[in-house]
Amino acid sequence: MSLPLSTISSFRASFSPFSPLSKPCRLVLSLLQTPTTASPSSSSHIKISVTKLPRHSPKLPEMTIGFRNGKELRFEVGKNQMSVHDVLEELGRVGRVIEREESLKG
Repeated sequence: MSLPLSTISSFRASFSPFSPLSKPCRLVLSLLQTPTTASPSSSSHIKISVTKLPRHSPKLPEMTIGFRNGKELRFEVGKNQMSVHDVLEELGRVGRVIEREESLKG
């Protein structure tokens, strides 16, 4: 399954890098990171904002992904005990819907 990088415009996450519950956030972040040479005005640029929580923070990891059409998905990764596969599956599904809508518009 591939990520629809062309439809993603922003990524916001807050997680503790040491928490096992944060694994999906860390892995999705590693898949989304854009090169520093990419211009912010290019269509492939993804705005990434990460808040790193302290090691023993009671706050659970979460991430919000914004798409080019204005839709946002919020994943409460820690609260819902989500795996990386769950997050990637949902991102792929929404990305395919957005790509289909864009292709129908012409």
